[in-house]
Amino acid sequence: MWETLNQYIQNGPVKAEVLESAIMIVAILLLRGVILQAHFRSHPAMEIEDKRRWVVTSRNVTLIMVVFGLAIIWAAQIQTLALSMFAVAAAIVLATKELIMCLSGSLLRASTKQYSVGDYIEVNGLRGRVVDINLLNTLMMQIGPNPLVGQLSGKTVSFPNSLLLSHSVQRDNVLDIYVIHTFEIPVPIHLDSDAIVPVLGKLLERLCAPYIKVIERHLEAVQTQKLFITPAAEPRITRVPHDDKVYTIVVRFASPVQRRLEIQQSVLDEFIRVQYRLLNHIGGDGGN
Repeated sequence: MWETLNQYIQNGPVKAEVLESAIMIVAILLLRGVILQAHFRSHPAMEIEDKRRWVVTSRNVTLIMVVFGLAIIWAAQIQTLALSMFAVAAAIVLATKELIMCLSGSLLRASTKQYSVGDYIEVNGLRGRVVDINLLNTLMMQIGPNPLVGQLSGKTVSFPNSLLLSHSVQRDNVLDIYVIHTFEIPVPIHLDSDAIVPVLGKLLERLCAPYIKVIERHLEAVQTQKLFITPAAEPRITRVPHDDKVYTIVVRFASPVQRRLEIQQSVLDEFIRVQYRLLNHIGGDGGN
């Protein structure tokens, strides 16, 4: 029976490589589904972001396994084809240059762990929260449109992974659930900074006070485990000269990732109120 089946495969309309490829692909897909379902059932309380990471990672691993398996099954035919196509190899490389760069960027991201699903990143002026990653591009929910408004805009933006080879990647939540957040406020040069900075400083200290001790312990743990030089957790406000029309107030603080936008907006709201009073010569202590 097996000899008859083997002769049919070898001499019939279905080649052995085609049948082996189909069986391998089906087996890998079934294995992926079984592993995902078993993991999700054993962890019913898993967060949606963690589930998304598992789905994305398993999909990419499945794709790599399929490509690797096909390469093994079709090795002889690929070798024959490669020898016959040697004359056009250079043209193929040039035609697939962007594809190769995208795959190289994906390999760079995976090997250096630059970012993963759920991270807040900025690449070549594109800023957002990563929602999907594959071998060719990265998809993220856009943040903006104003740089000071860190809320999700509801739009998605994708970029080819080849950008990772030529542009730096800024990742906000490198400290896991906490973040060191910095933003700038341009101020008209004629407004006295001594009437602005103390007010903003008091508000910032009050907003960050519940988290400073916890974040300090977390930063110490990160420094010990990952050998990072971690920044201080205390909030700071710095005045920086810019030109003859404006100077810049740089606000820096540590907070949970989920609270940073709320704290930033509170500081901006207070600055607008102080600026209004100064421009209209209205008295008051400016505090909340």
